[in-house]
Amino acid sequence: MKRIVSRCCNELITRGVLSVAFALLLVACSDVTSENQEELPSGKISIAHLKTLARDISTTIVHDVAIEGYVVANDLYGEYYKSIVLCDESGGIEISVDADDTAQQFPISARVTVQCNSLALGDYGGALVLGAQPTGEYLVDRVAERDFERYFSVDVANPRQVEPVKITIAELSAQHIHNFVFIEDVTFGEQAGLAWCEKDAETDEFITTERCLWERSGQSVKLRILGSCDYASEPIPSGYGAVAAMVECFGGEYVLRIINRNIVF
Repeated sequence: MKRIVSRCCNELITRGVLSVAFALLLVACSDVTSENQEELPSGKISIAHLKTLARDISTTIVHDVAIEGYVVANDLYGEYYKSIVLCDESGGIEISVDADDTAQQFPISARVTVQCNSLALGDYGGALVLGAQPTGEYLVDRVAERDFERYFSVDVANPRQVEPVKITIAELSAQHIHNFVFIEDVTFGEQAGLAWCEKDAETDEFITTERCLWERSGQSVKLRILGSCDYASEPIPSGYGAVAAMVECFGGEYVLRIINRNIVF
């Protein structure tokens, strides 16, 4: 009789241990599933969330995700070459596209939905650019025009003008990269009267040039102007005024890019 009772107790203890172990296993599996769900997003996400998927200088997106934003920069004035910039409430991102008429295909203020699966994020010195998977020396390739219907949905019937964030030069930070900003009370100083862009000595063609903006406090930031812009030969204004621009980053240094000729002096 004692042996029977002892054996029954042992069996109960064994079953209890197994039940606890099984329960712990279920909790562990639940935690892993929860973590995987966080690491494997799906559906529409913010631009800021998309940027968190970058794991290297070039990262192919393998998640079934999409972003939606409004066009704030294209080649309307020749300021952006074969690229556009989208912004949503969380920030902005530059998208590399193989098209010469982005102002027509991606008009300013148009709402654009981008299916990101199989596209790639390239980290250019702190500025993330979205494009096609790289095939050569570049971190991302341009999205081929034949693939536009696959990746882009452009809605021009419900445009929305993105308002720039008003900041000072001193306030520029990593969170502003590819964001649309407005900076007031700035001057070009002694550069006033010079052409926006310098010329190549051999070809006599305008080239991309960096100018400098100063606040009254002495804080300064570089302003990058593409040689292809429509106003490359025009004189830089004098006095104090305001600029609306995109924030970029090269080698850890913040640089502004004028968009839509938003220079008010």
